[in-house]
Amino acid sequence: MGVAHLALYDDDAVDEVNIATQLHRISDIGKNKALALEEVLSDYADTEVVAVPRRVSYDTPFHTDIVISAVDSIHARHNIWAAVKTSRPDWYLDARMASELFQLYTVNMQDQKFMDTYASQLLKLSDESVTDEPCTAKATMFTGFMAAGHIGRAIRMIATRKPVKFLSVHNILEDSLFGVA
Repeated sequence: MGVAHLALYDDDAVDEVNIATQLHRISDIGKNKALALEEVLSDYADTEVVAVPRRVSYDTPFHTDIVISAVDSIHARHNIWAAVKTSRPDWYLDARMASELFQLYTVNMQDQKFMDTYASQLLKLSDESVTDEPCTAKATMFTGFMAAGHIGRAIRMIATRKPVKFLSVHNILEDSLFGVA
């Protein structure tokens, strides 16, 4: 997609349950996820991939136009959102997956309405208010690839200056898709 630089943040290690749902190899089990994914991506793309084997905190500086989060906790989203508000990239994409339900919030950081709308819905949530599923129930590889396709589409729309939906929801099992401007 022409991405020149990609930074991957993650302090977690690859576990057996990640093999079926994420782009990790069996040989990656026990490795830091960011470092393992850096190895994989270097085989597929002519992109500078930098692994940062730590968690994003509220004061992590981002020096980029687009920040994409794909985390499994609301607490982590709160920290990433705080860092994004401070760093002010042009766009913030918050990808969420639960089994076969994918949601993508695409926040134009130059539009206060988008920022306020996203912040208000995020502040209503806590890890206790969201049902946690075991990793093996959250998704399968094909749903992860479909999610990646939605993220790729959003980036394409941003890059070509086309309108992008604030919220896209794809119920993969029911084959239904809708978006909210």
